[in-house]
Amino acid sequence: MPEKPQPSLAGSRARMGLALLLAAMVLALFRPAAGYDFVKLDDDQYICLNPHVTTGLSAANVRWAFTTVHEDWWLPLLWISYMADTELFGTGPSGYHLANILLHALNAALLFWVLSRLTGARWRSFFVAAFFALHPLRVESVAWIAERKDVLSGLFFFLALLAYARYAERPGRARFWTVFALMLLGLLSKAILIVLPFLLLLLDDWPLRRAGDFHGPGAWARWRPMVAEKIPLFLLSAAFILVNLRTHASASGVHESASLGLRLGLIAPNYWTYLAKIFWPAELSIIYPPHDAVHAATAVLAAIGLLVPTVLLFRFRKSAPWGLAGWLWFLLALFPVIRGVRFDPTVAYADRFVYLPSIGLSIALVWGAARLAERRPSLRMPMVALGAALLLACATRTALRLPSWRDSLTMFSELAAFAPDNFTANSAYGFALLEKGRGEEALPYFARAAEIKPRDTQAPAEYADALLRLGRNREAIVWLQKSLAERNPVCPVLNSLLAFALLDDDRADLAIAPLRKALASQPMNLGWRIELIRALFESGQAAGAQEEIRRLQAEGYAGIQSFDDLIPHYVNWWRGGEKTHAWHFFRNAISNQPDHVLLLNAAAWLLATDPAPPADPPEALRLAQRAIDLAPAPHPDLLGTLAAALAANGRFDEAAQQASKARALALQAGRSDDARRMGTQGAAYREGKPWREGTAP
Repeated sequence: MPEKPQPSLAGSRARMGLALLLAAMVLALFRPAAGYDFVKLDDDQYICLNPHVTTGLSAANVRWAFTTVHEDWWLPLLWISYMADTELFGTGPSGYHLANILLHALNAALLFWVLSRLTGARWRSFFVAAFFALHPLRVESVAWIAERKDVLSGLFFFLALLAYARYAERPGRARFWTVFALMLLGLLSKAILIVLPFLLLLLDDWPLRRAGDFHGPGAWARWRPMVAEKIPLFLLSAAFILVNLRTHASASGVHESASLGLRLGLIAPNYWTYLAKIFWPAELSIIYPPHDAVHAATAVLAAIGLLVPTVLLFRFRKSAPWGLAGWLWFLLALFPVIRGVRFDPTVAYADRFVYLPSIGLSIALVWGAARLAERRPSLRMPMVALGAALLLACATRTALRLPSWRDSLTMFSELAAFAPDNFTANSAYGFALLEKGRGEEALPYFARAAEIKPRDTQAPAEYADALLRLGRNREAIVWLQKSLAERNPVCPVLNSLLAFALLDDDRADLAIAPLRKALASQPMNLGWRIELIRALFESGQAAGAQEEIRRLQAEGYAGIQSFDDLIPHYVNWWRGGEKTHAWHFFRNAISNQPDHVLLLNAAAWLLATDPAPPADPPEALRLAQRAIDLAPAPHPDLLGTLAAALAANGRFDEAAQQASKARALALQAGRSDDARRMGTQGAAYREGKPWREGTAP
């Protein structure tokens, strides 16, 4: 029988102390993750590129969370939690990481509190919670911002267990609906809580002992009320299963091509894969490539391997009820995400999927070890020492695994080494290298990804993008033409990239056709429409360009009314990292309109203030001086650009003089903010420093 809870003040203080100790251990171990960056695998789509998250909590954003399926998921509470982080900490990664760590620390403390309350076994509960908290498989759930789903749904899971413990002590309508509400909140964070009513029935057997044995005289009569009382919970689970079947894209199509035999054959071996990772967490990865070959003998042996312990534990359910309860907890909680059952079969397994299921195994093993120590007191101290060593080993392995999540480059470099023949590994690492300006290194990984999926268009597009950033336009054109012919002639992304490459190769007339193909698939893509207007202007088709502008205006977009309105668009391209493409626009436009003061000034400013411009500093000075010469009167912005160009060429005294003139003119015009900025620039020039800025003059 389980130890009885001790309601004494000393016992409550001891429990609180141990709960706080668990939380402190988690915070100490996972603290480095608070300084990590976003990982560009879901983090960008969930947060960085999601304006509803990055603008924080608002009525409109909360409404969006409840009315939108984002990234294949309807998880309103998840999005709202990110919005709350934005309000509290801003849009940098630290706040989102810190929230994940705090949630996991709270979950560890709650797990201990729930188990110790249900069983009265304080130290056993502590070890189960510590093993849960420190295990290396927790790293993915905690250090990956996008996996907030695990720690947030886990919070409501543990709160629901605590509420159910109170309900079991004294059943009542209010207490039951508290459980229901907490389950609902958990489901709004992650659908894994569909398993909760099944796990509550396990708790009814042990440790709550609400209905006696599983079978025997009158067994169903005793169990029927407990099943009936959970009908609202089962209905809630069914409702969310239907929601996910309806909203998750991989729920349709993927399983249609996977036979029932294949799916059934994957289930049992996948359980053993998870068991192996739990007991020997080596070679961990964010993605484990799938192996779809099902060997009938292996699948049968794996199924027998699961059935045998189930039967044995059932036979010993009276003397060791925790064994059956913990084992079934593991099997049931993992079932919705086991391969062959879950929606997305594109990965073999995932560390994050055992966040809740692993608790059942810990319960079975810890209570079993404690029973052995009770029967053989001589084993008590060795058991304690072994337990402490296991926790230390877990914490050490977790600390070693954690730095892999420092940033995208670190994570994906390890992934590419772990799975060199995986499409996502090659594509993601190539993109991470490209973001760091290491385009040459990225090319082989994009090429390998393109080989792995010969019909895919993502990797060829990424390869072409890398070539364009390296200025290898002719190679990009050949590559893109070949990819379009072999993969998908109407692919909008490949056609748009071909157009960019042709524009940068001064073949604007040939860029028009691929741009029109791209727009045929995505007619509302404003960027491509602007590129088409540019191509028409550069190829001498001014009337066609004006016609495209009129179409934009007729559709309600008034931001572009003439050629001059293209200039801010390419300034933004430059600031977004596409300097080469933007510079080609400015160079060609200036060649066609050499007396255009606005063009000259914008190009000169960008060249002068960029730390690695695509043209030499003397070109910035030439353009700035020409704008000054063409202007009918001195202008503070033109003088400010001339000052920046002089500084870029090392002529700091002259730069400071021009900045002072620009400041005086700005003050005369009543532009106090601009005058202040120009004064700051002048101070930098007097110190012998060029001006580096992301804002236009």
